[in-house]
Amino acid sequence: MSTTKTDPRLAIVKATCDCDTSEQPFGKRWCQETITLTQAHIEALRQGELLAVDAQGEYVVYLKLDAAIEGNLRGGGYGG
Repeated sequence: MSTTKTDPRLAIVKATCDCDTSEQPFGKRWCQETITLTQAHIEALRQGELLAVDAQGEYVVYLKLDAAIEGNLRGGGYGG
């Protein structure tokens, strides 16, 4: 597991962790879920749109591409 340098709320992990038996990747949590992105989701991100994720029916999480990646995809050259 590695957390990102710019946002400690994000982690890159090899597999999901069971929140009942593990405190990885962020410490004790009470529930978890896996959301699978489709090609349509990826394409929407590439087009500059955001994805709104309903997290446990209680929270909304918005996903977006890093500005440097988005600029590169729009023909602005690599910015990172």
